[in-house]
Amino acid sequence: MTYPCPSVVTEVTLDTQQIKVLMDLMWGAPISVVRDSCKRHGVDEAELEGHLAKCLGHALCELD
Repeated sequence: MTYPCPSVVTEVTLDTQQIKVLMDLMWGAPISVVRDSCKRHGVDEAELEGHLAKCLGHALCELD
């Protein structure tokens, strides 16, 4: 299969701890692994990290 594949926007419900795990994995993995995976799936790594951080921020604001 040739990448990037067609994609659709979908909603996935995650709690704040699950978002933190995904962000930790992005930050903790070797950058080459993160970049290769993002490239393979046609994902902008900075955009993904920003999106996760934004979702986490909004969720944490709801706790206040």
